[in-house]
Amino acid sequence: MVVPIGSDAPDFTLKGTGGETFTLSDTLGKKRTLLVFYPVDQTPGCRNQLSALGESIDYFRALDTEPYGVKEADAASHQRFIDELNLPFDLLIDEQFEVADAYGCLRETQRMNARTVIIVGKNGKVIYREAGSPEPAALLDAISTADDESPA
Repeated sequence: MVVPIGSDAPDFTLKGTGGETFTLSDTLGKKRTLLVFYPVDQTPGCRNQLSALGESIDYFRALDTEPYGVKEADAASHQRFIDELNLPFDLLIDEQFEVADAYGCLRETQRMNARTVIIVGKNGKVIYREAGSPEPAALLDAISTADDESPA
C-alpha cells in the first residue's frame, strides 16, 4: 500500500550500518527524515543518487533534515558502499523489507525495493514522495516549502 503525502508515516525501528538503531518516532518535533529506498548497493544508479545526496548534506542539515538509505542488504555490504562513496549519512538495514512494504516501496514483480524517496516532516506526516531519483534541489525545495512544524 502506498503511503500518500499528508498521511501519517508508519513508525519503524531499523539497525544502522554500525549496529545502532534508528527509530523514526524519535525524530518527531526535532527534524525531518529523508528516506531513500534504493534497490542495490554498488550499482551505478544507486551510486549516483546517494552520492548526490551526500554532496548536498550541508543543505539538508541546514533545513533540519537527515537522509537515510533504506535497503535489506547486510551491514557489511552497506559499509562497503558508505566507504566507497564516502557517504556522510547512514544506510538502514530493512532485513525483511518490512519498512519498504509499509511505505509501498517494493517492486511488484521482484522482492526488491522500488527506487523511491520519501520525506517525513517534523510532525510525522509524509510531506514528499517521488518514485525514481529526484534531484537534491527538488528535495530541498519541497523541504523549504513544507508546513510540517505543527504536531501530527
